[in-house]
Amino acid sequence: METDSSAGPSPSEFDEATYLDLNPDVATVVASGGWASGLEHWQAVGRAEGRLAVYPAAAVEAGFDELEYLHLNHDVEAAVLRGEIRSGLEHWLKYGIAEGRILRQPAGLPPDWDEARYLRLNPDVPLAINHGAFASGYQHWQSIGRYEARPGAPQPYSRTSLQDALRQAPAGINVFGFSTTDIGLGTAARGYAEALRQLLPVAEMPIPWKLEQLEQATPTAPPYAINLIHLNPDALPIFLRHYGEVVLPGRFNVAAWVWELHAGYPAWHSLSRIFHEIWTLSAFSAASIATVSAVPTHVIPPVIDRLPEDGPGRADFGWDENAFIFLYIFDIASSIDRKNPLAAIRAFRKAFGNRADVRLVLKYHHADHNPTGAALLERAARSASNIQIMSTSLAESSIYGLLRACDSFVSPHRSEGFGLNLAAAMYYGKPVIATAFSGNLDFTNEENSFLLECDRMSVQGECDAYKTNYAWADPSDDHLATLMRTVVECPSEANRRGQNARKAILRQFSRKVVGAEIKQRISKWGIRPNPRDRNPGIYNPFVFTQRPST
Repeated sequence: METDSSAGPSPSEFDEATYLDLNPDVATVVASGGWASGLEHWQAVGRAEGRLAVYPAAAVEAGFDELEYLHLNHDVEAAVLRGEIRSGLEHWLKYGIAEGRILRQPAGLPPDWDEARYLRLNPDVPLAINHGAFASGYQHWQSIGRYEARPGAPQPYSRTSLQDALRQAPAGINVFGFSTTDIGLGTAARGYAEALRQLLPVAEMPIPWKLEQLEQATPTAPPYAINLIHLNPDALPIFLRHYGEVVLPGRFNVAAWVWELHAGYPAWHSLSRIFHEIWTLSAFSAASIATVSAVPTHVIPPVIDRLPEDGPGRADFGWDENAFIFLYIFDIASSIDRKNPLAAIRAFRKAFGNRADVRLVLKYHHADHNPTGAALLERAARSASNIQIMSTSLAESSIYGLLRACDSFVSPHRSEGFGLNLAAAMYYGKPVIATAFSGNLDFTNEENSFLLECDRMSVQGECDAYKTNYAWADPSDDHLATLMRTVVECPSEANRRGQNARKAILRQFSRKVVGAEIKQRISKWGIRPNPRDRNPGIYNPFVFTQRPST
């Protein structure tokens, strides 16, 4: 490696120490003897590669501090650590100046405010600052972040003990949820309210499901001392922005979350600190939420009891009385990829071709949430004459009618926080086929269901609320086809498992059983029925017997 260095560069062009400092890959090679010096490398290749050889005047004038720059721009720090760019200085010169990246904590912020931490824990905020929406992370927090309980900032909602909450409001529970909406979370919220009425005065506080309605809502102070807020953490920030300052202060706050992936998201840790504890529907969901929650997570199952036994039947749905009907009910707004109906179509075609005596019915709603996915589903359904699509909205009584009228319910989901439609089908004694993964394993087993084999896979891309590389299931089409044939060809075994399914649901999810679970849970708060109350089964008023425990 011989170079002509007779006319060496001026100090304004090259400085050995600076070159090696700014180009650690060169420093490593020089240290191992691959190059005699940084100068030799720069003259041979580094100058042509555009490598920094002196500390730029622009950086000196700006007071550039690489450590501070990386601290305030965590994505750049990560890129340097991955070797995608050589230094924070190189990034700032090539990209950061044009992007408007900040070099230091803005002046005038409170002395205890950590701008870098807030930006690092809220990666959408630096992007908003770079686009001019906010002057700083602190301004974002004042405008929006404080209402959303963003991490890396002071907690805006102080927790109130149950004793103090009862000094400010009567004993009872306010159930916030999508209780007037035909989605699974709405069904679960209504079920909790029913079970709680056995124990407490209950005020149902419906939350609008559509974003624009939520933003226009005028919240009122809840009447009772305890709040149960049945709203998943992905939707909680907008609820807090519009409801938080009205409904949370002075109340004992409990969350009800349901989650479908193997772990929660880091930002939920900050959200969880608003609450005293979190309730969820299944052991799978509890384990997932516990990975990020700052407070205890408890399994409180849903109520699946006293479902209607009469109403619309096969004739109302235009179904052949003699055909075997497989049914799958799902909500496209809950992610068509997660619900995985295309697997049901593929397996059904493989199992039965165009047999007229066997039909697959796919009932879904909220197609407007994913018109492209809904269109694909409809095209796939048209590939066989014995597949029926039902996309119109139906009353709850008609949904239960579908479940009663079908012969088997199939659910090739990738993941479920619980699986309410699946459990409702089992309540009606239907043989069910369900993926052997996630929340449904609390109540499905080989004796009461046909469990579908699956592998694990990563979520592909950003899929609605589900982020890339989190894990869920990939059910086997071949095994699903085999199980569908088994249910049709072995009616005695299908009937046996269906009857076992009904017994399991009645045993696990009746009002009485769920009420007992809730009673046991709230007893841990250190309360019992007042023996002087005329109705000692109602916790009103409260009598404290011990310190609250978890």
